[in-house]
This record gives sequence, structure tokens and C-alpha cells, in this order.
Amino acid sequence: LLALLLDLVLVAVVKGLVKRRRPTHNKMDMFVTISVDKYSFPSGHATRAALVCRFVLHHLVLAVPLRVLVVLWALVVGISRVMLGRHNVTDVLFGLLLGYALYSVVEYCWLSPLSAPALFALW
Repeated sequence: LLALLLDLVLVAVVKGLVKRRRPTHNKMDMFVTISVDKYSFPSGHATRAALVCRFVLHHLVLAVPLRVLVVLWALVVGISRVMLGRHNVTDVLFGLLLGYALYSVVEYCWLSPLSAPALFALW
């Protein structure tokens, strides 16, 4: 939950700084969608897909075919954002990298040898 909230904030900040407009080739169907923002870089769907993918792969014991399916799911989420015309390829690629890196940061801060005793002391 902490990672997803941090992801929402980080994606909103980066979108606000970069301010890249969404692709213009698919404007015809944009009137039927409800969008929180009008900027596309980075793809929030891609960051969250990468974040959830790494979480599942790290914390669940899965057979190799299921592990492959989890990774493919994250990639299909990114590809779908491009195919729907909501993002450019670079938006999705950076989103996947950002989600991957964000999980590493959250995992280190949350379960590092320095912070874990303090967290367990709160319980």
C-alpha cells in the first residue's frame, strides 16, 4: 500500500514537471474517457504494473510458467497503453523502469536491517 501511494505521488510529480501531452493521433475517442490528468509522461499504469510484478515475483513462490505470466502481464499492460493511444512508447518504457526502481527503494526502506527493528518495535 505504501509503495502504491508513493507511486501515485511520484508519477503525479513527474507528470507535472515534464508536462508531455498525450498522443494526438487518438483524439477522436478521448471524449468517452475520464482522465485525471492530461499529461502522458510517465505512464502510471506501467509504473504500477512493474511495481506489482516485482512484488508478486519477490513475495510469492510461483512455478516458472506463472512467473513468466506475471512478467508478460506487466508488459501487456504497457503495450496496451500504447495501442490505446494514451501513451507514447517512451512513456511506457520510463514507467516500467520507474516502477521497477521504486520497488527497490520501497523494499530497502521498508525492510532494511536498519528500519526493520524500529518497525517491529512499533508493534
